Amino acid sequence: MLETRDPDESGRRRALAAIPFLIILVAGGVWLADSLRREAAREDCLAGGRRDCAPLSSSAP
Repeated sequence: MLETRDPDESGRRRALAAIPFLIILVAGGVWLADSLRREAAREDCLAGGRRDCAPLSSSAP
């Protein structure tokens, strides 16, 4: 007997396979935006003539 496949099933399977890819893509975009923001802030600090532009540590010695 021939088994008939539901065409919607393959579409659902592809959509479920795309979810991890989209999650990784969004996480990478957030990481990249954060890195660019921190670098821009550091460059603004250096352009202002300051030398103490390193990020401050939040832990007290």
